[in-house]
Amino acid sequence: MRCFLCNMPLYLAHHGICYQCSKNIPKLNKVCPQCSLPHSLSTQICYRCLENKPHWDTLIATSDYINPLKKLIQQLKFYHKTELTLALARLMFLTWYKKRLANEIIKPDLVTCVPLHHIRYWSRGFNQAELLAKVIAKWLNCDFYPHLLYRHQRAIDQKKLSLKERKQNVETLYECRKNLSQKSVMLIDDIVTTGNTINAVSQQLKKCGAINIQVICLCRTVL
Repeated sequence: MRCFLCNMPLYLAHHGICYQCSKNIPKLNKVCPQCSLPHSLSTQICYRCLENKPHWDTLIATSDYINPLKKLIQQLKFYHKTELTLALARLMFLTWYKKRLANEIIKPDLVTCVPLHHIRYWSRGFNQAELLAKVIAKWLNCDFYPHLLYRHQRAIDQKKLSLKERKQNVETLYECRKNLSQKSVMLIDDIVTTGNTINAVSQQLKKCGAINIQVICLCRTVL
């Protein structure tokens, strides 16, 4: 087994990405702990979250949506290279674990993921967020609920919309039908761009009683 990025032999084959390549993945520096976007205020929380507080509590991202992770995500999603799942999930878990060791985050009670519409699921054959979440839930020894959220009618492709239209497009798209009273939830997605999708999902989770929502993603697009 060789590293997916540099093609060098791996000491531990199941890691998928060697130590040096993992170390060299671009990191997000000086980011808001709530939205994971860069900011330069003296306060810990950025002005965006202070003015318009999101429904989730913490967002942790491994990197910006740039290479090499951008290329690996595209290979997973569009070229069905599901063998990348373990390596990508490991990067997400290690990013989360650093926060955990610093006592900046709690261990969740359960893990879930952002759902795909069933038509896209059938065409792709899998939900990449679900694949990542399943692995992370196993490592955390947490309950995994891949179908905790129900997705209504198919939304217009977010990439074709303005920022305002994207927000309106997802506001009523998701529904949670489980009692989450006093539960802390880890919500997994591969990429977070505007945050509108995870905010709509988090709103539903909070309505069902969730007391803490931590969003873990591989890439956070810096707008």
